[in-house]
Amino acid sequence: MKKAVLYLRVSSKEQMEGSSIETQERICTDYALRNEYEIDRIFTEKGESAKTADRTELKALLDYVSKYSKNLEAAIIYKIDRLARNTLDHAQLKLFFNKFGIKLVSATENLEDTPVGRLLENQLAGFAQFDNEVRAERCRNGMMAAVKAGRYVWKAPIGYRNSGGRGTSNIFLDTPKTVRLVRKAWEYIDTGYAPEEARKAITKDGLRGESGKPVSKSNFHRIIRNKVYIGIIEKFGLSVVGNFKPL
Repeated sequence: MKKAVLYLRVSSKEQMEGSSIETQERICTDYALRNEYEIDRIFTEKGESAKTADRTELKALLDYVSKYSKNLEAAIIYKIDRLARNTLDHAQLKLFFNKFGIKLVSATENLEDTPVGRLLENQLAGFAQFDNEVRAERCRNGMMAAVKAGRYVWKAPIGYRNSGGRGTSNIFLDTPKTVRLVRKAWEYIDTGYAPEEARKAITKDGLRGESGKPVSKSNFHRIIRNKVYIGIIEKFGLSVVGNFKPL
């Protein structure tokens, strides 16, 4: 039988917990059986976006194809947007497969090697990019609206914690001990300590980052320059007073 590899992808933990991967595998496997392909190997990308080609399992797939292309005839995907959401990435991946004589096949879309089939493939790749860009724009607009309302919707800086659900997220002060230690950074600097001396001092006092490790030099410099600690959000060219308590 002809041999093929399968590439499956979901972009979020929520999808990982659902049936999306299982659905993709079932449909791709059925396609392989109907078209007399023996599945040689399955590459499953969990929780990674297709915005770039820098993905763990995709790189493993490309490496595998480059080594064992003589034994393979096809790479089967569930849909075009599972492989890439960028027309340039899609074109480069298609060229890569073509270089090794591997046919790229979608289990749910007609990618025949004909003028009409190639036109459809290009259109599908374009729609995947368009959909991705529209989502990104909506996300950015949503974050801008949140900033204007005084909400901080990114990962909380040390000394704060994230709160709230989707669309209402914000930050609040961390434990009194952590807040006290972060405040001491400015106290040390106010008394004449150089930034690196202040960092070493609060490290000795017990301040640790989220991973439990001491705050790095670069992160400490971000901390002492971050206006969030005085209650100001500076994003998207805006400077807004936050509706959270300044540290």
